[in-house]
Amino acid sequence: MVNLFDGMRVELAELILHHSQRRVGVSYTQISARHYLAAEECREEWVVAHDAKQHPRGVAYPAPAAARAAAHAAEHPGCVVSGFGALALYGLGYFVDGADTTLLHANAVNSHGDSTTPSLRRRSRAPLQVWQLEHRGCTFNAAAPPAALVQALQDIRSGAHRWKAVDVPGLSPEQVMAVQLVDCARRFLGLTPEQILDAARGKLNRRWLESVLVNSSCRADSPKETEMRLLLQQLAREFGCSVCEQVDMVENGRLITVFDLAIPERRVAVMYDGEHHWGYEQRQKDAFINLKAAAHGWTLVRCSSGTMVEGLALVRELLSKKVHGSPATE
Repeated sequence: MVNLFDGMRVELAELILHHSQRRVGVSYTQISARHYLAAEECREEWVVAHDAKQHPRGVAYPAPAAARAAAHAAEHPGCVVSGFGALALYGLGYFVDGADTTLLHANAVNSHGDSTTPSLRRRSRAPLQVWQLEHRGCTFNAAAPPAALVQALQDIRSGAHRWKAVDVPGLSPEQVMAVQLVDCARRFLGLTPEQILDAARGKLNRRWLESVLVNSSCRADSPKETEMRLLLQQLAREFGCSVCEQVDMVENGRLITVFDLAIPERRVAVMYDGEHHWGYEQRQKDAFINLKAAAHGWTLVRCSSGTMVEGLALVRELLSKKVHGSPATE
C-alpha cells in the first residue's frame, strides 16, 4: 500500500521528455503536445490493442496513464487531473492505462481527448478536494484519492470508460466493474468505504454506491480475484455455505500458505494463479502447497484467467458431493 498525502512527490518508472530533449537515433512515442516517451518505455502493443477494443471510442493509448497525466498537467497549468488519470498518479496499477486523461478547469469546453490530447471538462461548483502533486520539479493539481475514485465511478456509470468483466448474477456489468475498481482502491490505495461515501455525497446515487460497497473487499489482490469472489459467493449461497478471504493454512505453528478464498464448512479452497505462478520455482512451491492442503483435508482448486469457469464448475461439483453425496446437474 502506498503512502498518499497532499504535496506528495510522484515517482514514475518512465522518463518523460520534452520534445527538445529527443536524441537522434532513438525511437520515441508522442504522449502529449510537447512530451514524448522512448518507444521502449511504452506499453506492449497487444495490451494497447486489447484496451482499445474496450474503449468507448476505440482510442489506443501506448503510454501509461500516469505518464500521460503528468505530461498533460504540465502543459495545462491551473487544471485538475481527475478520475482514472489521478488514480494512476497515486499508483493504482489496474484499469487506468486504457482510460482517457481527463482535466478539469472552470473555463473548459467539454471535449474528448485521444492518445496525445486530454479530455477536458468544465469544473462544477460542487466542492472538490484537490491535492498538489510534484513530479521532477513540476507541481500540478489532482483530485484527492477518494474524489478521484468517485469521478472514475461516474465514468463507469456513464459508459465513458469500461473493460471486459464477467457476468455475475444479480449485478449489472457496471456494478461488477465498480466493485473491481473499489476493491483495487481499498487494497492498494488504502481507501475506506467511509471515505468513498463521503466523497460521493451529491455526486453518485447512494443506493447504487452502497450496492457496490456491500460487495467490495479490501483483500482482493487482483481484479480477477474480485471476479472469482463474486462468482464463488453466488455459488456458495446455493449450498448454504459462506466464503472467507485470505484464509491461513498453518502446520505446527508455521504458515504454509494463504488461500485466496475458502469455503470452510466444506474444506474447499480456491486460489487464483496469475502470471507469476508460471515460473519454475513458483511451480515447485505450488506443488508443495497442493500436497500440504490435501494432507490437512482441504480440496484446493487452482484457477487461471482462462480456467475460471471450469474451476468454479468443479467447486459446484465438490459442494454438491459434500452436501448431497452426488454430482450437481446443470
